[in-house]
Amino acid sequence: MRLKAPGLILLTLLMVSLSSCLTITTGLDHSSSGAGRLSLDYRINKKAAGVQKDSVTSENLIPLPVKRSDFDELAALYPTVTIRTYSEREDTEFIYIETELEYQDINDLSLFLGFPIEFSTAGNLSILTMHIFDGNGPLDRETLSIIDSLFSEDKLSFELTFPRALQSSNYGSINGRTVNFDISIPDVYRQNSLIWTVEW
Repeated sequence: MRLKAPGLILLTLLMVSLSSCLTITTGLDHSSSGAGRLSLDYRINKKAAGVQKDSVTSENLIPLPVKRSDFDELAALYPTVTIRTYSEREDTEFIYIETELEYQDINDLSLFLGFPIEFSTAGNLSILTMHIFDGNGPLDRETLSIIDSLFSEDKLSFELTFPRALQSSNYGSINGRTVNFDISIPDVYRQNSLIWTVEW
């Protein structure tokens, strides 16, 4: 589910006729055993979903599962990730997906989501780094303007909870064991990187 810079020009061309395509809300509850739960709540423009390839593992316009069979395909590849709940509804413009996943291994969760997640310890300190978006260099002003117009109302929203009180996070606001962070899709591309490190 990684946001990818390659093919961005193709994405913008395909998305010119679409508006408010993608909004994602993510909740993570990570336990001291290394297991946890992940909730995903997002909406996808139906026109954009219509140009997805048959397999979620293919290079797609939207780097997210857009139907239950996509989740089942990924869960079959990474057996320590299981689907606890799934619901889907739609209106004339959007598909709305809500799901909760359970994982036993952070490495399988990383593969399931499609971006690197690194876990390490330093004494009593636990460190989690998520490479959600690694850009390939700054985008030109015209491309950024197109992204601004297409994704003006769309954002990534995170609520992450960890086993102990958080010591630091390079994004978001900390409240005890939880960190909350919102960022607009255009701002992700504008800063050309979203590498998030949390320590507890």
